[in-house]
Amino acid sequence: MKFLLLSFFIASSLHAESFRVLVREDHSTRTRYKEVELIDLESSTSFEGKYFRIVKGKGKETISFRDRDPELVLKAATAYYHLTLAREFWEKKIGSSRPAALPRLTVRIDISNLFDDQGHYANDNRDPQFNNALSIPAGQTPDWIPEGREDKWGPEIWFRPKKVIDTRFFSNTLGPNPLTQVLTAIEHPLINYARNQLQVSVVERFFYPQYASGSLQNDVFRFAGTVALTRFLISGSKRLDPLFMEKWFYLDTAMIPEVVYHEYAHIILSDYLMISHSTPVLEGIADYFAAAQGNKKKVYAKVPGRSTSQPKDPYNKKPYVHWSEANRTASSDFVLAVLWDVRDVLGEEITNRLVYQTRKYLTTETASISDHLLRAILRSCDDVCVEPRLDKLHLYEKFSARGF
Repeated sequence: MKFLLLSFFIASSLHAESFRVLVREDHSTRTRYKEVELIDLESSTSFEGKYFRIVKGKGKETISFRDRDPELVLKAATAYYHLTLAREFWEKKIGSSRPAALPRLTVRIDISNLFDDQGHYANDNRDPQFNNALSIPAGQTPDWIPEGREDKWGPEIWFRPKKVIDTRFFSNTLGPNPLTQVLTAIEHPLINYARNQLQVSVVERFFYPQYASGSLQNDVFRFAGTVALTRFLISGSKRLDPLFMEKWFYLDTAMIPEVVYHEYAHIILSDYLMISHSTPVLEGIADYFAAAQGNKKKVYAKVPGRSTSQPKDPYNKKPYVHWSEANRTASSDFVLAVLWDVRDVLGEEITNRLVYQTRKYLTTETASISDHLLRAILRSCDDVCVEPRLDKLHLYEKFSARGF
């Protein structure tokens, strides 16, 4: 009887509050502000909910509804609202028991610190981060860390502050210039091939001179020329990058619905796919669920004043090439498009279950696209497809058309 009364009291203590948040319009990537109710709140004065608590930076106290910074309140409300939608999506549409098994998530708004698995946060002045978001695995400060830094934390989601950056400062990073992407991807394989050829030539001349052809000097020049030409072309291509990019770059991650869905997907998938580093497969699976929840033709589309990011296209038909495996393509939409191919074959409901199942047959460290992901998809089809043999034949056809 006491337990029933306590349960009733806890349930009745949850309430809803009305807030203005940013949403995508139905069947469109356009955004608007909308008055919504935030549910499952345990506090009547701050963003302390049954499933999520929203704090600022490294703070411990939840953000007040009446904080002096209205922009902070807007971000907190928007993140809380979309996290609630994400939780409902995983429970009701995917049928996952994982949300119920998770502890209450701490969500940090405008935190610029690096993550430190030895002490939760890196020092404030150590390489502050902007314009991105990340999911944090649970952890605890080791005993050998000096007193004053002891901490214990559960899984968290961090939303970085927005920072407007002139795209000219991205000269050493990859933009959407396809020529730069291709040249950078083949740089190391090409140089390694030329180096191996030179090494073989040197070994032949010293140990098997009867098989050597041409001069060593020519082989050295050929290697040096390959290195110089490759880097010259990359340097020249990067000068064209601004033509493919916005003049300014910024990303207010807490205000972008799909970013919220993406990070919550990482938390859900972390029972098998540990949150340690980005790979094309891990990011692509999280992108799939962000796209499936948002139900838009493109995801991560620009938001005026909030984001200049390039959208990802689930219907992208670009073929597989070996450099699709490079970690630098973790931010591309190739894996998302491959998973959308599966959706074309099997339909939405089965594919949602299948992609969720693939996490059991993948690992964070060894998740390549052409080998591990495709095998995991086919193996998951045995688990969830209605007609596994026939469905796998159709999947083989799709994968062949994609270039695998």
